[in-house]
Amino acid sequence: MSIPSPSPILLPGIHKNESYINFEFSFFTLPMTLLVIPIFYMPITIIIILRIFVKLLYAVKDKNVNVPLFSAICISHFMNIQQINFQCLLFFICDFFFVRLMTSGVFTSWCASVFPNRYLLILYGTTYYVNYANMLFPFLVSTMRLILFAYPQNQAKINGTILHVALPIIFIYPLFNTFFLFTAECYCVQAHGPFPFGSIILGFQGSLFGLRNSYFLLFNTIFWMSSCLINNSILLVKLFQLKKSLSLHARSQKSYKAEVSLTFTTFSMIFSYLSNSMIVITAQLGGDWTYYAIMLRPYGNDLETCVSPWVFYLTHPIFRRKKSTIRVVHHDNIDS
Repeated sequence: MSIPSPSPILLPGIHKNESYINFEFSFFTLPMTLLVIPIFYMPITIIIILRIFVKLLYAVKDKNVNVPLFSAICISHFMNIQQINFQCLLFFICDFFFVRLMTSGVFTSWCASVFPNRYLLILYGTTYYVNYANMLFPFLVSTMRLILFAYPQNQAKINGTILHVALPIIFIYPLFNTFFLFTAECYCVQAHGPFPFGSIILGFQGSLFGLRNSYFLLFNTIFWMSSCLINNSILLVKLFQLKKSLSLHARSQKSYKAEVSLTFTTFSMIFSYLSNSMIVITAQLGGDWTYYAIMLRPYGNDLETCVSPWVFYLTHPIFRRKKSTIRVVHHDNIDS
């Protein structure tokens, strides 16, 4: 009597699939074209972020700007070098690996040759950790702007306190939205829609209580985008009232331009919600729409990474060169 051989273990995605193990990476694909596009705008954006950071250091030394608010904006741009600047820059790096490199096929053969594992989960978890933290910064900056209008005399002290309290919360908050990943393992799966054979994305299985990321992404996107829009609507009203209440001669043009710049910067930070909204909506529609959203998602994130620091840098008067005036004194020699 022969002993039946054990049935092979069914692995998710592309793992141990010979077609993917033998996949040969090519530079001449759509994902590779999309991969190199950021080369044209990210270097100059990083330079601008660095200049904003340097300006912050001088501001802290000279105390000639709203340091807490300036710091919050800088933190958002990195986690897009200081902490708004650092936020967006870090998110760009994570998303670069999470979407752009994965769909380019660089890791396809390697991923197919290994089993689903928790090492891949580090990339997945880090990307969404930064994403959730990134959602809170537009609300933080807009709230600090409201404090500036409501309590102009004490705004530095109040905003300083808000910043010191908010930052730890912002970096702890994502853990409550990714805790279910602690028991999960990650795997690679073929991306469909516009992506060619060999383009992969990450998925996970074995999450705590069977929870999915889409639930948390949907709630956070709607809640924080709505909160930010409410704050920014109030800011627009306050800015309009400021313009109407002060005469042209009484108003400091530099101060008013700074207010307008900060308002535009705060609004531009709302771009961070666009890519998440695309993913959430297309996930509900199903089909290949999700993969089109995944393809466009990095550029939605790039909008925040680039637009916010560019708007801040190009519109705020603190980055304008001071015009120096030279007084010419004519001396008339009178011969007696």
